[in-house]
Amino acid sequence: MHADILIKNGNCVTMKDKKIKDWIAIEKSKIVAMGNGREYEPLVGKNTMVFDAEGKTVLPGFIDSHFHVVQTALNTISLDLSEARTHEELGEQIREAYENSNGNYIRGIRISAEQFKEKKFPDRTLLDRYCNDIPVWLNSLEYQVSMLNTYAMLYFKIPFTAEGVEMDEKQMPTGIFRKKANAILRANILKNISDIDRKEAISGIMPNLLSHGITTVNAMEGGTMYSDKDANFIFEHKDDFPIDMILFYQTMDIEKIKTMGLKRVGGSLYIDGTMGARTAALSFEYADCPGTMGSLCLTQQEINDFVLQCYKSNLQLALYTVGDRAIQVALNAHENALYQTGITGLRHRLEHVELATDAQIERANELGILFSMQPTYELYWGGSGKMYEQRLGEKYTRTNPFKKITQNGVVICGGSDSDVTEARPLLGIYAAVNHPVRPHRVSVYEALKMFTCNGAYGVFKENDRGTLEKGKLADIVILDHDIFSVASDEINKIKVCVTIKAGEILFNNLG
Repeated sequence: MHADILIKNGNCVTMKDKKIKDWIAIEKSKIVAMGNGREYEPLVGKNTMVFDAEGKTVLPGFIDSHFHVVQTALNTISLDLSEARTHEELGEQIREAYENSNGNYIRGIRISAEQFKEKKFPDRTLLDRYCNDIPVWLNSLEYQVSMLNTYAMLYFKIPFTAEGVEMDEKQMPTGIFRKKANAILRANILKNISDIDRKEAISGIMPNLLSHGITTVNAMEGGTMYSDKDANFIFEHKDDFPIDMILFYQTMDIEKIKTMGLKRVGGSLYIDGTMGARTAALSFEYADCPGTMGSLCLTQQEINDFVLQCYKSNLQLALYTVGDRAIQVALNAHENALYQTGITGLRHRLEHVELATDAQIERANELGILFSMQPTYELYWGGSGKMYEQRLGEKYTRTNPFKKITQNGVVICGGSDSDVTEARPLLGIYAAVNHPVRPHRVSVYEALKMFTCNGAYGVFKENDRGTLEKGKLADIVILDHDIFSVASDEINKIKVCVTIKAGEILFNNLG
């Protein structure tokens, strides 16, 4: 037998028991042999594709455990406003987009109030100065706030009685929408996007994902803030794309999930909001907004009832929790459901979990709850002077305590929350290793686990991916350096050279 692909002279990190191999042989979609020294030579034939890794790191294909596929794809064809530093700069970008719009509406993305000199979101009167005869719809970075010009307010027909419509001193809408008003607005707009546009946009992001070594994503689709049409599209078309997409349908409609034959539910199934919008539910007041502690989207009883339904239906559940008060009610609900049913082993997850307390971490471990976390948040918002400190004051040192979580036995699945942060697992690994609060840093190996074997475990796929072993899927990446030899603050400069998905070479810059 000759291998189809052979990788030799590699630092092949199996991600199982810290074993290292020198070479890997692939036939069709599977790993068929691994070893050390020159034992591979009989496996090399005239048609074998041989990669000489030259001592660089070889890893399982990366798994991104929290990824908004449709939203990420659509954003690539939207107006990125993240670099505007004043409202005037933002306006000029909108004016330029308008000149090339062909009459279509303008969608701007990746805005935060803090990025502007004015330290606030632009309102409709500002937007009207730059574009007043086609709709302009702007999204905050984490989608919790929308901004419209006056034309768009009339065009999209938002009910001004909905919760979250901001009013000025004359009780006129400012064009800034939060909470339910924002959710209604987003649903109204996103549902009108065609599946042809979805497919074209998703196909467009595949080369980028493969260039960063991503071979599997957990696709968080549908529900509040998004569109059920996104989830339905991924359900029907997931096999049309080169990477694996494991759907998390963000709905509380259990019967729909069972009818579709899905094994899991949730994702961004909101228990609270974000720290940026001060809607994450905290057990204390926001440092920069006294009297505000965020809010829960559901009552404890409502969460209890839903979680219990998931247990009884044998569905894996992923709940969106950011603040410690949201984490608390989610754990309460799991404890109640476990007590009532005695059902274990469903590997329920909490998504984001940015502010878990020591007691909550211990309780999650006792309940068998996994944490699905985004280390890159710490690059964006962590450390002195950044958003976490603005919102939490001195308590910013409590965010994302990766080391404490792993030491307490809770499995962390790593994700990007794309495109809230970049879809680059190596950036997430760098962020986990270089957490701005030193005691929260983890080793390179622990960070790699988040995006490989832990990611596979988080979706019951550990028997076919997440580690390099004979018989498993040949989902493999070759890096351009040995990640264990470079300085920790240089990890973000490492690149993926080769991505192999199920035995197919889908990205290769080694030649």
